[in-house]
Amino acid sequence: MLSDLILTLPVALLVGVAPGYFWARLLSPNSGWAERLAWSSALSLSLVTVLAFALARISGGGVTLPIAVAAPLVVLGAGVAAFARFGPPKGKDEPLLTPPRGMPVPALALVAVAFALVAASVLLDPSGFWLAGACEGWPTGTCRTAGEAQRFVLPVALLLAGAGAAHLVFSRRDREPGETPETGPSAALTGVRFLLPAVLLLALVRGYIGPILHDWPFVRGLDHYSHAVMTDMMLTRGDTGSYLVYPPGFHVFTAIISRLTGLEPLEIFPVLGPSLMVLPALALYVLGNRLWGPVYGIAAAFFTVLAGGTYYFYNDAMYPNQVASQFLMVLAVVALLKSYSAPTIRNGLLLAVVGSAVVFYHQVSGLYLASLLAVIGLIFVPYLLLRHGRTGLVLLASLALLGLLSVAYAWDTYDLGREMAGLIGASEAAGTTSDVGAVFGSQPAYSVGSLIGAILSQPVAWLGLLGALLLLADPARRPREVLVRATLLAWVLILFAGSRTSLSGFPQRFGRDLGIPLSLLGALAFVVLLATLLKRRSSGPAVFAGSMAVLLAVSLVGLRGAQSFDQAAGESPHLLMSSGIAEAGEWLAARNEGGNIMVSPQENQVPSRMMLAMGHYDALQSYPENGIRDPRHMPPSGPDPLWDTLWVMYHPVGEKTQDLLEKHDVRYVVLYKKMPDRPVTPFWRLFEPQVDLYENVFENEAVLIVRPRLSGV
Repeated sequence: MLSDLILTLPVALLVGVAPGYFWARLLSPNSGWAERLAWSSALSLSLVTVLAFALARISGGGVTLPIAVAAPLVVLGAGVAAFARFGPPKGKDEPLLTPPRGMPVPALALVAVAFALVAASVLLDPSGFWLAGACEGWPTGTCRTAGEAQRFVLPVALLLAGAGAAHLVFSRRDREPGETPETGPSAALTGVRFLLPAVLLLALVRGYIGPILHDWPFVRGLDHYSHAVMTDMMLTRGDTGSYLVYPPGFHVFTAIISRLTGLEPLEIFPVLGPSLMVLPALALYVLGNRLWGPVYGIAAAFFTVLAGGTYYFYNDAMYPNQVASQFLMVLAVVALLKSYSAPTIRNGLLLAVVGSAVVFYHQVSGLYLASLLAVIGLIFVPYLLLRHGRTGLVLLASLALLGLLSVAYAWDTYDLGREMAGLIGASEAAGTTSDVGAVFGSQPAYSVGSLIGAILSQPVAWLGLLGALLLLADPARRPREVLVRATLLAWVLILFAGSRTSLSGFPQRFGRDLGIPLSLLGALAFVVLLATLLKRRSSGPAVFAGSMAVLLAVSLVGLRGAQSFDQAAGESPHLLMSSGIAEAGEWLAARNEGGNIMVSPQENQVPSRMMLAMGHYDALQSYPENGIRDPRHMPPSGPDPLWDTLWVMYHPVGEKTQDLLEKHDVRYVVLYKKMPDRPVTPFWRLFEPQVDLYENVFENEAVLIVRPRLSGV
């Protein structure tokens, strides 16, 4: 694994960071190494993958080695040429908002009481609190039990709302005359910039500690088997549409790394996947820094280490979702906010390029972005066109370009041409968007307790709520500050609303991603509390109330930090692989000469996808019967091949079975005997006696593989 790590990470940096460096210098002012790193990564992920995908489609094949070499070099060369021609942008990015200058005593007192209730809920049920660390990220029994430990949700919410109201009423009276942002309460904290590398290191440790202690040479998560299959398809044919309805961005990126390193996707994910944990922290640093300054950015980056949703995406191997919604979209929001105060062509291009990349990487993240931009386009753009013409025109143009690029990226993925034909009357036309639409209303939402206690985590949820209230209550000093604040609050409200209803289609993903804007707002509240306590002219009551609020907030943050790293260092429930299963997969890969395999269906679709990924196949997934009847996970091939596989598993003998094996060109039937995380349906016992029909070609304690004795198969 060490050799894979040494080989993969430098190549990932060369592909995913370096090509965008000069584009970042061209489009964004120089604001420090962390922001340059973030923008370089975002632009590389946006431009290199799109170019490689376009070259693959033009050539009519997959991502070949020449394409893998050419795409990063072309993007880098074009960036150098553009930067040489136009130079860096003028000026310097300044904070877009003035942070609250401390909280009045009544507000601090209410915050202290609210956090005391949260601490009491922990003390009354410490086992329920710690169960949040054992939650798998889905509304399972463990997550529900952790949610039931949140005993004072309504009183805490009301107290924090009261604190926000008190801040609105009393802060005007308590504000010190002549205080400026530079001499305000956060100034005493600006000497801690050296903490950013430590925070990014914590994010990396959170990702790598579990695989190092327990997983390697494998890696936790379920979805990386699907991503491995789609990366294989991108390598060989440049298209994944026959396997799953999924945008190609992440799989193009992985395919380029695979070509340049010579490693297979399942060898790349164990060493590359954990490194993606640093992306949300880096993105939130940029956003916090652009809004209020570096202290707030560092705090926001740290809060991603506390957020459950960030870890659960990684623990489930939902890498495209994490890259799109917790990195690219955050930076798209940064570009959007910058466009309000600096309506330049460069900021508009930054928004269009990075924003459209969200659609290129993940469908649900594209839904978030579309919802947010719909609010911007319907409410903010008309106002800006009327009151601030240049800002409105630049924003309208950048949103139009973003939409045009997004449609281009989504055209093949969702078969938009056929869908549009269906809308204008060609009834026989049916695109994949109708299949995507089948998921709406089919997934339950988290309970409020589970969302707060296990998915967001208590400090992120409650400090995030307090930060939102401070953002709402603190008076705006410039008209465009209102637009910035309204955009941030709209982002939070869209994700919160989507997490509370099954009509969003993906309430559990909305809930996980809600932790990103709440981490930002939680950082705002946390720094304001600390800064209030550090004010030199604070009164005795302010010091007491502030001390209690800070002490309780720090205690909750510390407890959650310990819980977070305890969870990351533990064994994962999402590790399906064993040495016996891996041995069977290697055997299949070495003998893949075309055709297909059938895999015995187990609980959910992942076990069959695991064998397809290891054997380098992409057809004939297998689900149990209840999975076939669930439209959420239906592949583009539809249910018929799934029913065919299920028939063969239950009826290894018979004329219909022989016909199905010949129809699907089945070379091997793979039968699980033992899995590390779930009981196995013993289909292998039905095949083992049929020696006249099936030849036993591989067997160990975990897997039996048989070859049908059919002519032509």
